[in-house]
Amino acid sequence: MKDKKKLSEKEIQEEIRKVDGAMSQEGMPLTKEIKEKLYNCIVGSSTTEIERNKVLEKYRRIYG
Repeated sequence: MKDKKKLSEKEIQEEIRKVDGAMSQEGMPLTKEIKEKLYNCIVGSSTTEIERNKVLEKYRRIYG
């Protein structure tokens, strides 16, 4: 996923299925929300840094 080539929709969904499968084996399947975040990062409409900061901000508001 790190290379900059354009992936087809089928390839993107396959990448997400692979990650979900690996996480499911560990008892942590991906939620719909996490799959959407992952999709946005793959297609370039967001970055991992932006998504990470959103999660941190969310829990800072909850837990101070």
